Amino acid sequence: MDERYEKRIERNLDELEGFTQTMRGINMEPSFRILSKNLRIAGNRYAKLFGIKPEEKIVAIKRVCLADGEPVSLEQTYIPYDLVPKIEGIDLNIFSIYEVYRMFGVRLANAKQTLDLVRPSAADARVLGIDPDTPTMLFQCVTYDVEGRVVEFNKNYTRGDKCSFRVHFTR
Repeated sequence: MDERYEKRIERNLDELEGFTQTMRGINMEPSFRILSKNLRIAGNRYAKLFGIKPEEKIVAIKRVCLADGEPVSLEQTYIPYDLVPKIEGIDLNIFSIYEVYRMFGVRLANAKQTLDLVRPSAADARVLGIDPDTPTMLFQCVTYDVEGRVVEFNKNYTRGDKCSFRVHFTR
């Protein structure tokens, strides 16, 4: 195997699972540093995405995902508030977002994800512990529940020097 990939965290893109489950599955300790968690008005963009009214509330969460104490990715997650009422009282350093979904009876079914290479902003690069000229992988993901509703939009800036991704193709 190429030396560049030996120390990278391998993540499987075939499975719909969260950061916590992925890290535990490879014997790494997941943790998070919450940068912000607040309620905001959906506005036209998110209202259209979630199929809600522009004046309805969504939850906006920005957090750093760490594996064994090291920053791996910076995540921005948006969720319709009606799906996770009272989330402001839940400590997202203790409970994963997928655990919060289970608490509120949200059953995830599938997701659509895109991948781009981008340069992070200077502030985001500082949080990730990298140089601003370092390309990161930007995953944008729309997640659906078993009823076909969009339940989450996620933007995830992942360090390419820390992670590699695997996809299994079949015919």
